[in-house]
Amino acid sequence: MESGTLYYASGEEVHIGDRVQYRGVYATVVVVSNGESYEMAPGYEGESGIDRGVMICDDDGALNSLSDGNDQLVFMDRG
Repeated sequence: MESGTLYYASGEEVHIGDRVQYRGVYATVVVVSNGESYEMAPGYEGESGIDRGVMICDDDGALNSLSDGNDQLVFMDRG
């Protein structure tokens, strides 16, 4: 991605499939949007309208949309 790339507070680029922790709950990044273009995991094509930020699916199946710069989103592993 170009200058619109999203980053975790730790400096890694955000990509779909990343394992993260959000407010102590483990999740997977399923949508990444820089406001103009986006990446989506299969099965999440209907979520293409989100603004700049990420959507995560926690291990219980709950979806959360997070704005860019959310320092509570912690990168754990790249899938």
